[in-house]
Amino acid sequence: MTPFAESMFVLFSILTLGTWLGQWSLRGVSLGTAGVLFVALLFGHFGLSLPRELMDFGLILFVYSVGLTAGPSFFRTFRRRGMQFVVLALVIVGSGAILTALIAVLLKLSPALAAGLYTGAMTCTPALASVLDSLHRVLPTEAPLASVGYGIAYPFSMISMVLLVQFLPGLLKRPVKLEERDWLAQKAIESPGLVAHQFRITNPNCDGRSVAEVNPRRLAQVNLSRVKHGERVFAATPETILHLGDVVMAVGSAEELDKMTLLLGERTHERMDVNAQVLSMDVEVMDESLTGKSLAQMRVWEQFTVVITRIRRQGLEIVPQGLVTLEMGDGIRVVGEKSAVEVFVSKAQGSPRRATETSMTAYLVGLLIGVLVGLIPVPFGQGVTVKLGLAGGVFLTSLLIGHFGRVGPFRLYVPPAAKNLTRELGLMLFLAGAGTNAGVHLVEVLKDQGWVLLLAGAGITLLSALTGLFVMIKIYKLNLLSAMGALTAAMTNPPALASANNQTETDLPSIAYASTYPVALIFKILFAQALVEIFSRLL
Repeated sequence: MTPFAESMFVLFSILTLGTWLGQWSLRGVSLGTAGVLFVALLFGHFGLSLPRELMDFGLILFVYSVGLTAGPSFFRTFRRRGMQFVVLALVIVGSGAILTALIAVLLKLSPALAAGLYTGAMTCTPALASVLDSLHRVLPTEAPLASVGYGIAYPFSMISMVLLVQFLPGLLKRPVKLEERDWLAQKAIESPGLVAHQFRITNPNCDGRSVAEVNPRRLAQVNLSRVKHGERVFAATPETILHLGDVVMAVGSAEELDKMTLLLGERTHERMDVNAQVLSMDVEVMDESLTGKSLAQMRVWEQFTVVITRIRRQGLEIVPQGLVTLEMGDGIRVVGEKSAVEVFVSKAQGSPRRATETSMTAYLVGLLIGVLVGLIPVPFGQGVTVKLGLAGGVFLTSLLIGHFGRVGPFRLYVPPAAKNLTRELGLMLFLAGAGTNAGVHLVEVLKDQGWVLLLAGAGITLLSALTGLFVMIKIYKLNLLSAMGALTAAMTNPPALASANNQTETDLPSIAYASTYPVALIFKILFAQALVEIFSRLL
């Protein structure tokens, strides 16, 4: 058997057994994808390993898919609660650094071993890379000790965070379903969905004026979809003339619709579906010719004689205004004459294959840019430079791509199924590589360095995590799913994030992870280098 064939056999054996193990449930609790990690540790202990590049490749795929998923919601969430996530990252990362410094003094650890222990306890490979870079400058002979410290603390940190997240809802007696319901209720308040109400025109200022002249957006963010004149119902176009007694259907948030009584008149419950020739249909936008332009530029009515009344994007409903741009994968509702609606829907759907195809050029260009970003050194003064690493660079890039929906001139569309597959496969590859690499050296390192260092690393991990949880739950009173996402990000622990995601049908852990991860990563790189710089000067 060739070395490559042997590696593939080991890899798929780990993935198969790990997935099977993760499906087993005890009192409703299962390991999920983390089962791969435990199987990989066992394989590694018996001398079976996988190439490091495989682990890095899996991690890049994982963080890329997480960033693309969280990107559309990241900036909105960060604008609203950004400082919370910065403080949380600082509390968790900072408390770990302080405890590491105290342990280093008590146990008289070398700067290299202490910094390595810290990066392992925080499961942060980019921080270890920055530590090694600093050590090669100030203490080159001690650089290998950083990897030893990392190897001691890393396995416990990764495993303990997975288990903590898995059992946290039970420990705190806060059921996940209840947390989901609370979040959905809060989301409905912060981003209310759109509803439709009918209004009878009693305002004489509207009599004889067109919809464009009345222009309800001067008063409220709503969209008129249908008009009933006598017994006839037709789509509300910009040129439609309104008359006293007409009934108008308006779409918008409940708060905005309340303002329409001042502009149009009294609310009514008269039916607006009596004309079979007026059709309302929902469709997913899959044709590139309909994306990238504002609705005003597209002139939907003039081109297709239909009216767009709603836009659904990433779980949010948006009022279709002139400056709003359609994106690939948006769900829209159109109203108009039956034949016109059917023609528009056929165009919007595009080729049936589009819904399942990934824009591979844009997808790969995004990955390439992310890798380059991760390699760029950022100077922080006094000879300290920081690199985000491959995973950090790819993650930050994917957040921007997910938010803007494009990479330069290339529009990006990734079907949800493709994102899920990439996320799960990338995570399993990462766990398989990380587990075998840690398992190979774990027992040997423990024999050489003793259990004291293992306990020290465990203490750094647990104290940092518990301090962060206290601040999140007792002070900020975060939703438990947000707390789990922020905690896994502050510990830069993808398997723990997967454990959180496996417990919920929402994207809340991923959104919190995306909001916390960038600042946590930078803080850890800086604190790890600070441990080296400070302790090396005290020698």
